[in-house]
Amino acid sequence: MTEPNLPPLTEHHLLPPGIHQLTLDQVHALFGQFQWSDRRPKLFQKLREFVQEVWKTGWQTEVLIDGSFVMAAVNRPEDIDIILVLPSNWDFNAELRPFEYNLVSKVRTRRKFRFDVFAIRANSPEETNLIDFFHDVNPKWLAEFRLPRGARKGIVRIVP
Repeated sequence: MTEPNLPPLTEHHLLPPGIHQLTLDQVHALFGQFQWSDRRPKLFQKLREFVQEVWKTGWQTEVLIDGSFVMAAVNRPEDIDIILVLPSNWDFNAELRPFEYNLVSKVRTRRKFRFDVFAIRANSPEETNLIDFFHDVNPKWLAEFRLPRGARKGIVRIVP
């Protein structure tokens, strides 16, 4: 079954620049299918697990994803980069339950999910800078996909 309303990819199989709101099912349809190896389906399963755990917290958050996973032309994506946008008044020194801490800790998320998670406050300079940075195509992919220096791509905001 094909997911409706999927954004069209560019001729280089990238999302057009911007933030694209997609459900997990849409992310699966665009980026989570078997492609030369089982790497994409395995990464997607970890992503689904991470997002569902974030949603269980009840936090008012946004999950933005990037990395080679959201580049359909990459046959064996290395990982998924995640910006976990927390409320603007988030207290990084507050005590968290262990399962909550495991979602915001770079070390724990790397160990459990193999993701790079950047937990930042909404409407902060860090949010603006990371979103801008995530729009850049990693230089290692420029030559492989014959993209011009400074090429930009889209990122994904996961929505329920």
